[in-house]
Amino acid sequence: MSAVRRDVNLYWCGQTASAFGSVFTAIALPVVALTDLGATPGEVGVIGAAATVPGIVLGLLAGALADRVARPRRAMLLLDLLSAAAVGAVALGLRQGVASIGWLIGLGLVQGFLGVLLASLYFVHLRQLVGAQAIGQARARLQAGQFGAALAGRILAGPVIALFGSSAALATDGASYLLSALALASMRSPDRTAALPRAAAPRQGVRGAAAGLRFFAAHPFHRALLLFMVAPAAALAGAATLTGPFLLRTVHLPVGVYGLAFVLSGVMGLTGSAVAGRLLHPGRDARLTVLVCFGGALLSSVLLPVAAGPLPLAVVCAALGIGLPVLFGAVANVALVSVLATDVPEAVMGRAMAALQVVTSATALVGALAGGFLGDLLGVRSALWVLIGAALLVIGAVGPSAARAARDLRAADRRAAAADGPHPDTPDAHGTDAGEPDAAAAGPATATTV
Repeated sequence: MSAVRRDVNLYWCGQTASAFGSVFTAIALPVVALTDLGATPGEVGVIGAAATVPGIVLGLLAGALADRVARPRRAMLLLDLLSAAAVGAVALGLRQGVASIGWLIGLGLVQGFLGVLLASLYFVHLRQLVGAQAIGQARARLQAGQFGAALAGRILAGPVIALFGSSAALATDGASYLLSALALASMRSPDRTAALPRAAAPRQGVRGAAAGLRFFAAHPFHRALLLFMVAPAAALAGAATLTGPFLLRTVHLPVGVYGLAFVLSGVMGLTGSAVAGRLLHPGRDARLTVLVCFGGALLSSVLLPVAAGPLPLAVVCAALGIGLPVLFGAVANVALVSVLATDVPEAVMGRAMAALQVVTSATALVGALAGGFLGDLLGVRSALWVLIGAALLVIGAVGPSAARAARDLRAADRRAAAADGPHPDTPDAHGTDAGEPDAAAAGPATATTV
């Protein structure tokens, strides 16, 4: 086995372990807030919003930093260790009975700060590891592993919380960060990128950090793409804030099976990752796929507030409302890699990814706070309808112009390919071949994902 292949397998193992543990914290926090600390929907919204604040404040600077980090693997290892320490501290506080809502908000802030740095380094390291031509396939494999791990985590998180308490769930997440750090430390391939020289740092500043935003403002399609991502991001962030109160207090789902409501989303994520690899074959326009899938994610989320009636029926409907957006989001994320990896210049890749992080973090913050506020004001189910309905109106208005801009770029690709005279089997000038992109792009929606 080559050193690169071995390191890719280690990276997959580390990221998969981290995804498994993160599900435990994601499920445990609303349970702790609602059942142990008596939080209101508004307070749950503040807890969810806390993780997005660092991305807004520091996102652009984090992207500029990522473009200058010469050893991204070493930096990611350090961030994993800090994340393990933060989650472990809160787990210990819960175990000792001294943790409060303020602790949960603090954990969100710390994880958000560390997460924005990790998100900016993630694809810088992945491109360094596998090269530009293989990054699309590597991303699809990593995403499939993360969805599979999240599926297992959702099955196990509820019983673990019910049997051992929320502190055990957070301790599991802390251990997963340590496993990820161990995987990074075990890699053998060189850990060095063609980062910007340190001497350039003073000249970059905030102006240089904003280069990522300027890229997205330069073309009608990229401007429309931002809007097309903002509306679902805000609505789904608000819906995520209200999902815990909706399932536990409106649907009256027992805590022991709370995690099972999210199991379908893991299956859907795996399915979406597999579908994306087949759907985005050479010659397919990934730009239109991104638009369709972001819209599909939002439209399918309507099934969540529809959930009512007998408990089994309500749970199935809610699970579809949670899972189907993940299916569409998984395809959208892989397509987004292809679009941005080929459209974004390599020199501003970290800053472009950070710009997306800032935009999506800001909209997620607004969505999470709006979800909590509307939940207190209108009730959880009504708040879900308002959030999703408003977002559907936005993408319905933006959709036609976004599709036209995508077709214009596609036509420009073909004209450029005809002028350059490439081989018929090679991707066009802007790399609409989703399987063979030219550079790295965004990912852990995270940062930018649905």
